[in-house]
Amino acid sequence: MSSRLWMGVPVAVMAVAPVFAVVGAAPAQASPHGPGVAYNYSCTGQDYAGAQLPTVTVSARQGVRAAKGQAQTSWRGVAKFSTIECTAL
Repeated sequence: MSSRLWMGVPVAVMAVAPVFAVVGAAPAQASPHGPGVAYNYSCTGQDYAGAQLPTVTVSARQGVRAAKGQAQTSWRGVAKFSTIECTAL
């Protein structure tokens, strides 16, 4: 292939890219569900000695595992991660 043809490819891609960006953009809608929405979780757990920790309410955007991490942080790391149970409110 000619080197002139290869030089024109990046120019053609840059010229067409804004068209695809406009066509592919969907209108923003407020939705109660999705990855950017924070959910509230009620979490219980035990410390390493087996004592029950007080229930905490945390808010997490990335699901139950993120809520468990937030709860462990709320208990300042004294909770055994495998014992933490979180349920959506």
